[in-house]
Amino acid sequence: MNTIAPHNTAVSSGVELGFRIVNPHCLGRIVQLSETHQVIAASDIHDDSGNKLWARGAPVSRDLHDKLLRRSLAHPLEASLSIEGGATMESIVADALARIDEHEVFAGLAGSARARGLLRDMRRMPLPGPVKLLLTSAREHKQSSYAHGLAAMVVCAGLAAQLELSAHDANMLIVAAMVHDIGEIYINPEYLNADQPVSLAAWKHVASHPCVGHAFVTEFTTFPSAVAACVLHHHERLDGSGYPFQLGASALDRLSSILAVADSVSAIVLRGGCGIRKRLEVALRIVPEEFDRRSVSVINAALRDIRADACDAGQGNCIKRVVPMLRQLGEARAAADALAAAGGSAAIDACGRYALSILGHIEKSLRATGVFDLSQLATIESDPQVVSEICLIVPEVSWRLINLARNLHMRIEKSGNADELARVSGLIAALDPPRAAG
Repeated sequence: MNTIAPHNTAVSSGVELGFRIVNPHCLGRIVQLSETHQVIAASDIHDDSGNKLWARGAPVSRDLHDKLLRRSLAHPLEASLSIEGGATMESIVADALARIDEHEVFAGLAGSARARGLLRDMRRMPLPGPVKLLLTSAREHKQSSYAHGLAAMVVCAGLAAQLELSAHDANMLIVAAMVHDIGEIYINPEYLNADQPVSLAAWKHVASHPCVGHAFVTEFTTFPSAVAACVLHHHERLDGSGYPFQLGASALDRLSSILAVADSVSAIVLRGGCGIRKRLEVALRIVPEEFDRRSVSVINAALRDIRADACDAGQGNCIKRVVPMLRQLGEARAAADALAAAGGSAAIDACGRYALSILGHIEKSLRATGVFDLSQLATIESDPQVVSEICLIVPEVSWRLINLARNLHMRIEKSGNADELARVSGLIAALDPPRAAG
């Protein structure tokens, strides 16, 4: 199990002093929430010099923002506030159960009596005050984030039921799903806008949210360490292609790997659009080494009972994108080979070998689809079903190349060595040309 301290990796998000420095983005969300809910100081709020900034019982208002912004407090703000009429475990579970019948994928995965029962069993679990505060904020003002947490809870309940997890493990998994993205509240919302591309330099802020979430769960709850570990690792992948630490299977526990599948499935379902069954199948198998195989098998079994809704296979020029994609892969492999062979620092050598490993997995998957063999393109173009699948494969591969570029940039940037970053820049540019200068 990885034991990297998240406080050391999330400095930019304002948790480096155990949440005593007030995070501006979280504070803004709390003040916004106070406009629709009664949020009050549960105790006097002092700075680290002992000066009283806000009195016990005083309601939160816009004035609090200017008083506390970037201040270092004696005790974390999140633990000093209470909210009336906010989310409870009973209301959250009710919202999650409602999601099961709203989408056929969720119904297929978690419609069983056991899955619903696992969710209902959580209704009387106490919700820590800081969790209640931030989940209420998400429910009221960031509904997409709240909906994603509910969807992840539903998928986790379905997976726990099908995988026959113990009641204890199922509970830990569902709780982790509920709070897995709570760290996003501390991230600049501009970086989380799905419609805006995130530069390589800015990606480190987005990638810190599992670390911030882990720190939050550790600081403000008594949830078991398994919950915190799931939050920390929900974007890691078994083949080492995830973030923030690029851990492999040997460093990841089973519950974290299950949550990683649930997180991905939930995101795809909530994104909507046509061909959702095929999109899920392709995303989960394009690189088989990424995800927990038993969990993927459960998902695939549930998908077989779902009506296929095909998209127009002829839309766009996806076949024409195959050749540039293969060319890009070849250029990236050549750059990674050169980096690994050039010698130099251990960090550079590790980057080259890491890139070659991930690229190897992608290439192996493409060979299995027949896309890697250009001589088959004419045959492929005559088969509408194959064309439809390729239209899904190309963006999945593109996403993984961008993700690899981001991980390489983060790896080297942490060292602070500008020369090493310059040496890796050619490989990064091959993987992500549009944002290579970001």
